[in-house]
Amino acid sequence: MASDFDEFAARLTAADPEEVQVAGPSLEQRNQRASVIVVQTASTENRTDSVESEVINEVHTDQDSRQSSAESNGPLSPILITSRRRRARDEENEEEETEDAGPPSRKAKSDAEGGFLLEKKDKSIVEDEEDGQVCPVCFDVWSNSGSHRVVSLKCGHLFGQACIERWVHSGGKGARCPQCNESAQKKDIRPIYVRNLKAIDTTERDRALAALEHEKENRRRLELEYHKLQIQMTAKEQDILRLQHELQQCRAALSGACLAASGQGAELPLAGAGPLFGSQPPGILGRRLVLDSTLELCKEGQCRVMSYSEHLTLLVVSYAGTNSHLTGTGVKKVNALGGFRTVGYIAVHRKPIRDMAFHLEQNDLLLTVSLDKTAKLVNVHSDIAVTSYSCDAPLWSCAWNADNKYQFFVGTGTGKVLLYDTRKPGDAVDCWSEPNSMSPVTGLAYLPFSPVTTFPRGGLFVQRLQSCVFHESRTDGFVAHPLPLDGSFTSLCVEPETRHFLASSRPNNAHPQARHTVCAPSWTVLGSDSSNGICSSHAITTIQAGTQQKLLSRSCLLTAPGSTEGKQLIVAAHQEAAQCISLWDVNSSAVLQKLPCSDPVLDLLPIRVNGVHFVAALSEKNARFYKWT
Repeated sequence: MASDFDEFAARLTAADPEEVQVAGPSLEQRNQRASVIVVQTASTENRTDSVESEVINEVHTDQDSRQSSAESNGPLSPILITSRRRRARDEENEEEETEDAGPPSRKAKSDAEGGFLLEKKDKSIVEDEEDGQVCPVCFDVWSNSGSHRVVSLKCGHLFGQACIERWVHSGGKGARCPQCNESAQKKDIRPIYVRNLKAIDTTERDRALAALEHEKENRRRLELEYHKLQIQMTAKEQDILRLQHELQQCRAALSGACLAASGQGAELPLAGAGPLFGSQPPGILGRRLVLDSTLELCKEGQCRVMSYSEHLTLLVVSYAGTNSHLTGTGVKKVNALGGFRTVGYIAVHRKPIRDMAFHLEQNDLLLTVSLDKTAKLVNVHSDIAVTSYSCDAPLWSCAWNADNKYQFFVGTGTGKVLLYDTRKPGDAVDCWSEPNSMSPVTGLAYLPFSPVTTFPRGGLFVQRLQSCVFHESRTDGFVAHPLPLDGSFTSLCVEPETRHFLASSRPNNAHPQARHTVCAPSWTVLGSDSSNGICSSHAITTIQAGTQQKLLSRSCLLTAPGSTEGKQLIVAAHQEAAQCISLWDVNSSAVLQKLPCSDPVLDLLPIRVNGVHFVAALSEKNARFYKWT
């Protein structure tokens, strides 16, 4: 057979194309041969042998046709044989491509028993599975609980509950099933449970959402109650302040009535004539200080500073206990109502206390600073230290911020000023110091903001041994303004009504005498902006005192009792060489009165008890109380 093919190919190559005669079977024979070529498989497995069978049939058919043609018409045309071979090869390639494409391509062909019917079955299964997972209305998966749980109509079709309820509601009385168009009403909606239903379990999620909504509702209710309680508390605080003011007025009236009945008089009239000053002056506006009582505080001599709360009529004195029942350093409480007497002791620090200050609004809260590098807030009612603040250096002075009730200042022995906030326990929120200065901060005093005065600015006076600076309070912090004063400074005192301040200094090489300088702060506006300016001060008077002062004793600036118009300012200070407490008039710098005092006075403090004015003088062991008469 191979030799026949080679012979035909040689004849075809050598033949002239115009002389080639195409001879072959008739049209009927070719159709008969084509019908024999078609192979119909009964299954998918039999189709893989179709090409081989077709080629074999083709070869046998060609051999029979060639023999018949050879008997009648002569030999077959090589073109016919070549075309048949080419057709068989093309069909074989086509079947190989079909086989490489995979089973789905073969299944796509029509076959009564093959894979086409199986493919239809698979698609129906997938559709059934998808139909059991999603809602036909929104095409979203349903759940077995919540608003989108699976329900059915009376026709049996499944939907998400929220979707079919909305569908039926929008259709009204003429609502129908979205799938079969059968009449449907809201009463026909019923939850169902299917064995093969694939639903998302949202029970825990729905329970969590319900709990979240419940908590939100509780929070809204509690916030409303909180705001109501805040309003009630504000109203109660206002009532308390009003009642306290009325109580003070009643106490003053009662005290005045008692003094008038005894023949002394609560307020003596202004002296109409006579010299105001002299060797033995009649007093200030017809009044003078007399010793009312002396209270022994410490036999060992460990007292240092004082602080007074007029609201509580309570005087506290720093004290260092050394006996068996008073150990450590703390404060002694002295009740000023009904006579000065000791009522208690609070142990606070491990080393001596250098300064104390009562809170401006929360009257039972006392701020103390000590050389043990701590500042503490003490409740004088419960005798407990509420909060403690640690610093990196011994503390010398303290003051509350009169413009912010949550803030206070402390001055260190290394020249730093620390700002603390009671709402933020821990470290200081701000700190500032003077360049090239490590001298201790001997005094702090805060002047509140007052827009109706000649000096409206609020801020902190900071006094070190060799300098005095006013730190102006602004919205973005504090701005330092150095004041033109000379040291060495020992104490600082601010008179809040006149807004004047007193800076006391002890003798030095430039000034052989102790000086008490009363100053008025000034404010100079820069440009058109009234909030931008320079703070300074000018001295009203400078009082020359004694030539000896070894102790850092505190002086005070006070107003004369009974002076209503043009407050008369008085300077009270201890003179070590003269062993007395001297009172000077600020306007004339003249000595008004001298109070003999053998013990060195460390602190002077004006106090008022039920409308009666006193001056308390503290020494290391005793406290003397001088009363205005």
